[in-house]
Amino acid sequence: MGTTTIYCKYCHQRLFDITPDTRGRIEIKCPRCRKVVGVAIWKEELNKGYLAKE
Repeated sequence: MGTTTIYCKYCHQRLFDITPDTRGRIEIKCPRCRKVVGVAIWKEELNKGYLAKE
């Protein structure tokens, strides 16, 4: 089971990893640029700017 890395959409700092069965919405403050980033994990098409390039 692989994980997906989520990045800040503003400065591209790595924020956290998720497993494929993770669902929900997370708001996190980026430690680098200090902006609040909201990530909807159940809708992968909304997160194209956050996901790692594979």
